[in-house]
Amino acid sequence: MSDHYISIVSEKTNPRDSQELAERIVSYLAEKKIIQKELSDCVLGSTGHKPAENFGSVLEKQYEGFLDSKVNGVEIITERRVFHNSGNGLEGVHCPNCGQNQIEEDWGNALDNWYEKLKSDLVKCSNCSSENSITKFNFEPNWGFGDFGLIFWNWGKFKSHFFTDLEKIIGMELKVVYGKL
Repeated sequence: MSDHYISIVSEKTNPRDSQELAERIVSYLAEKKIIQKELSDCVLGSTGHKPAENFGSVLEKQYEGFLDSKVNGVEIITERRVFHNSGNGLEGVHCPNCGQNQIEEDWGNALDNWYEKLKSDLVKCSNCSSENSITKFNFEPNWGFGDFGLIFWNWGKFKSHFFTDLEKIIGMELKVVYGKL
């Protein structure tokens, strides 16, 4: 069985606020008994929070064998990261102005500059000549750019109100990115 993950990303978080947001989210999810507050070895390559007794209250459908899986936790990210589907590759990078696919253009430098927080993470569209931050382009499948995110490993399909509830807690819009290894 391959691992699935759902990344929930805040693209507007100030890096200085990431740790406080993480604490707020963990407290909320632990209080609702959706996750356990203690860290454990339940995610890939890091530590995370195991599901608690009320995890099912936020799911429409859980993956088969979820509770028996060693990888079934929630990973909290508080550093700059591109959240993407690493299993299926990239199909398109569309200009936010004209929609033209720019996958063949040189957007790699802009991505590196975004990671390094350098001045120019701009990409010039070869079709309409507009310049935009790499974070404004529409990636296919969906990508998220941020300094704060949650990765739910192998949980399944969430109820839509769960994302809305999390947005209320942190006070900003969230982007959802689906992935499979």
